[in-house]
Amino acid sequence: MPEAILLTLILATSYLGFDLLALSQDRNWERVTGQRHVPAGRTLPLRLAGYGLLALALALSLERDGASFGSILWVVALSVGGLATVATLTWRSAWLAPLARIAAAGRPRRQGA
Repeated sequence: MPEAILLTLILATSYLGFDLLALSQDRNWERVTGQRHVPAGRTLPLRLAGYGLLALALALSLERDGASFGSILWVVALSVGGLATVATLTWRSAWLAPLARIAAAGRPRRQGA
């Protein structure tokens, strides 16, 4: 796979991984959706998916550049992904609304709601 595509995938998986981890917290969920709490039963899947994407970023980094530079690339990608997530939550939190809708999809509705 071309190196540029791998680098793009590494950065994208880092960003999405941190987005999912952020959405698993009530304060960020409320900022994005306006709902006070993460839907019941969604916190753990969001966190597992987030950590899974960060692990995938590590695997892609190691595939692209080997263990020595790949681990450094992963740490840089984590820094960029984390900073991008913070910036998105701070200035454009509505951009994460489609991701929140996907995360909340399929949840059962409460009686009387």
